[in-house]
Amino acid sequence: MLENPESDAEREKVLHSFTYADQQSKIVFGMDTATEEGRAAFRAEYEVLAELAPEIIKMENLQFPHEFDPVRINEPHWRRVWQHYRDHTMRKAVDGARDAGLISQEDMDVSNRWVGMTGHPSYSLYIMARTGQLDHLAADPGFQATLRVMNAINLGQIEFNPHTSAEPNEEAFWNQFDIIYQLSEESMQEELPYFVTDPSNRVAVEALMNKQTAIAN
Repeated sequence: MLENPESDAEREKVLHSFTYADQQSKIVFGMDTATEEGRAAFRAEYEVLAELAPEIIKMENLQFPHEFDPVRINEPHWRRVWQHYRDHTMRKAVDGARDAGLISQEDMDVSNRWVGMTGHPSYSLYIMARTGQLDHLAADPGFQATLRVMNAINLGQIEFNPHTSAEPNEEAFWNQFDIIYQLSEESMQEELPYFVTDPSNRVAVEALMNKQTAIAN
């Protein structure tokens, strides 16, 4: 808040100083840049800013809001809840593919056993087989079933390059999963009753989420 609203000098200080100004938020104009029209409108606004302040806004740094990486909270308890949400979303996607006839119940069961979906799933073997690091698994029924499942739920498109990626394969897989399924804290909040069924646990998780959101903001 300005101590003296009539002071231009104070207003400039609040707007532009490194102490008071928002140095973190990315540029968002409110367009839906997932559409071609939205991207064109966003680019036009961005170009205006780039002309006005070329030393700050550079065209080579243009990034559409729908491409922004999600904010990641690294607090261990929050990350554990996030992984439960991922697992829940994965199960829903696989169930949906089966119900739609895109995969068979047998493929679903075989794949679930192969990646350990009954507990916490691990896709390390799948990724290593996909990248040719475990050639002996190429004809494995579990791997073949998992390939069919992944293709049915739009995860077969994920590419892995162990030679160029700095991320561990499993982490890279889940980060791409987050993007493809557009996971967010808001969507996790909506799904919370379906994967944290115990009311007391849900209250604790909601308190944790509120705390982490407050810290992030």
